[in-house]
Amino acid sequence: MLELFIELTNQLFWDGYAHQLAQENPAGFQMELAEFMNSYNS
Repeated sequence: MLELFIELTNQLFWDGYAHQLAQENPAGFQMELAEFMNSYNS
């Protein structure tokens, strides 16, 4: 799922968005990842 999240955010925003977010705002990255996983695991 992590790879899908990274691929999706790279397509929606810019290449490297997830990596940059994880470095600059780890809590925000975890929140967005959790929302993504909740959306697709329901």
